[in-house]
Amino acid sequence: MRTLGPLSLLIGVSLLAGCAGETGAKDADQAASTDEAIVGSMQAGTATAFPEAVQILHGNGVDYCTGVLVSPTVVLGAAHCIWGTAYTVKAPFAAGAPSRKVVRSKVLSRAYSNDAASPDVGVLVLDEPIELAHYGIPTSIGAEADNGRSYEGVAVGRSREARTAPLVRSTVLTITSGKPSGYDTGLRTPYYSTGGDSGGPLFLVEGGTLTHKVVAVERQPDPANDADWFTRIDADVVALIRP
Repeated sequence: MRTLGPLSLLIGVSLLAGCAGETGAKDADQAASTDEAIVGSMQAGTATAFPEAVQILHGNGVDYCTGVLVSPTVVLGAAHCIWGTAYTVKAPFAAGAPSRKVVRSKVLSRAYSNDAASPDVGVLVLDEPIELAHYGIPTSIGAEADNGRSYEGVAVGRSREARTAPLVRSTVLTITSGKPSGYDTGLRTPYYSTGGDSGGPLFLVEGGTLTHKVVAVERQPDPANDADWFTRIDADVVALIRP
């Protein structure tokens, strides 16, 4: 998704193309794209350390986003990527790289399209479980970040703006509150993403060690302000995740 910044978030009715980047200018299978999704200098290799990271593929064969399994059947992602149930979810780092159909979906709000303070987050419920040793652990750091504490994290998204592109992880990013910029439900990292990985998880790094603690999901890049914006985990998001 390409937008101007958290206070200028303008998302139209047709949102799926925004999830996929400039889909109208690319072939349907997206395989030939070389446009980076995570900036090359900010990529730190494959995301195999996070088997819960998934690719969300729309049934139209073109549009796509990224998400994270927070249980065997629940995927957390961006609301602007979630419209109905016409999706397949693929877990490329799980045994056999399984794919599952979506049977239910839900978002917190649609107000994000004109309100930067509104959370851009939703869930997809799968028809069958994906069994993993680890799932994303929803973790709230928002209150501490609002009080000025900074954290470290790693984001996961596609290596390039392509439906079939592999998931990679970012270098370690500094995480701060989005509240000073008017994004009350957001977290900020330095700019690392050109787009095409909406809904990708942000995992906490503690003492230099990667964890499975998910603190936010990708909302939008904002290169003009050297920022990427995320919807953070809070009590409303935790309630949404529960069956």
